[in-house]
Amino acid sequence: MPVFSSAQSADQAAETYRAVGTTDLIYACGGGIMGHPDGIGGGVASIRQAWEAATAGIPVEDYARDHPKLRGALRQFRAGK
Repeated sequence: MPVFSSAQSADQAAETYRAVGTTDLIYACGGGIMGHPDGIGGGVASIRQAWEAATAGIPVEDYARDHPKLRGALRQFRAGK
């Protein structure tokens, strides 16, 4: 089973899903959860929402319009890019 860690956040879910083509993986994203502007709950929600978008084939930016936790994560983790 592939394990992804180190700087994982909601921002990488779609790319990861495209690369491996499955959700049978471990997506260890401590910083992507703990660093969410709405706290741990917001971080967990944002990861779930990012994977919902990825598996549905919906661009994460589009999905984030109706999902504030995901939108917050994208703002937070893309700010330094």
